Amino acid sequence: MIDDAIAWARAAGQLLLGHRGRSTGATQKSDLSNVVTAADLASEQAIVQAIRRRHPTHSIIAEETGCDLRDSEFTWVIDPLDGTSNFAAGIPWFGVLIALLRQRQPVLAVLHLPASGELYCAERGGGAFRNGEKIAVSAEPRLSNVLWAWGMDAADDDATATRDAALLARALQRVRNVRATNSLVDAAYVADGRLGGMVNRSSRIWDIAAPMLLIGQAGGLYTGADGLPLALDVSASAAERVYAVLAGAPALHAQMLAVLRTASASGSASMSQSGAND
Repeated sequence: MIDDAIAWARAAGQLLLGHRGRSTGATQKSDLSNVVTAADLASEQAIVQAIRRRHPTHSIIAEETGCDLRDSEFTWVIDPLDGTSNFAAGIPWFGVLIALLRQRQPVLAVLHLPASGELYCAERGGGAFRNGEKIAVSAEPRLSNVLWAWGMDAADDDATATRDAALLARALQRVRNVRATNSLVDAAYVADGRLGGMVNRSSRIWDIAAPMLLIGQAGGLYTGADGLPLALDVSASAAERVYAVLAGAPALHAQMLAVLRTASASGSASMSQSGAND
């Protein structure tokens, strides 16, 4: 099935490139950070139709059309245009994500970056690849020597904004520098070692299903931001769950987890002290 998924991702990528330079028709969805374009819809339709022709009994969870759950152990998870805000702004940090889950566990992943022509893929137990060449996460043992990806969406309230800013501030004291595409580019570059790791504070299942397998097969760890294993929700409410994730080479993952835990503990203590002084 990996060959099919690769073909679908490449075809969707060509479709996205065909929409570049046109009016994007971007419209806001649930919040300030989420938009949809005609390219999203066209790409998703093409992938879903291809899956339905090939695997009519499989379930599908797709960003734009939601959950089509069937009596099957297999679920396809699709983000037809990850990095829509980048795409709409004319920035080439966007692409296609396709994952196949078997009993909620990713067994196949494809990440395609059409602007650069890079295609990443992985199958459980088979390693991770970029354009056919095997890849691995960074071998650098020190957090201070790596670039780190950090993604977050617009905050709905002051408390969330303050918390996210505090976490980022702690990370900035430990890494060489921070990069932020807030897209599949972050995960792809973690998998091939260009970035030491990544944090994303606001992800959905279609953002993480493929990256978690790719990074894992490249030798990295991909967990919740609390360091705990991720359990993917494939129920009818799958589209509603928000995940905060942490990924990277194992040694770097451990160091960043310690940073996040320290920052969270400090934030909780500050809030408690503020409450006591009110």
